[in-house]
Amino acid sequence: MAAREAVGLTRGDLTLALGLSSPSRIRVWESGIERPRPRFVPKLAAVLGVEPLQLLDVDPDDPPLAALRVAAGLATNEMGAPGMSVMTYVRLEDGRPGSEPTGKVIASIAAVLRIDEALVQSAIRRSRSDHAAEAAFR
Repeated sequence: MAAREAVGLTRGDLTLALGLSSPSRIRVWESGIERPRPRFVPKLAAVLGVEPLQLLDVDPDDPPLAALRVAAGLATNEMGAPGMSVMTYVRLEDGRPGSEPTGKVIASIAAVLRIDEALVQSAIRRSRSDHAAEAAFR
């Protein structure tokens, strides 16, 4: 809401800019009941004049892999690439422990997300760290 109001847009204005049918979707996002689908995140960020990661409530200097995917506007099932299955990607995004991804997998993720390979490696480490922290509370 603050980002929307900062640029002087009403919910109705934002509804039109995003091609939505009703401002109720904006209200649901702003109240935290739901999050925007990944395909809306880049456009929403552009309309609001912010970086996509700012909309996702993550540290933009250390985002998990899922946040990078959503910031790129992609759903999980869009992450398959030559040399990498969607399931391989999902295991990495979930932060499941396992062997280190190959250079080819890192390169595939970077290419799909259009980001640097070093950022992908850092995001995988963050995802694994988050997964380990969650597992400790179970």
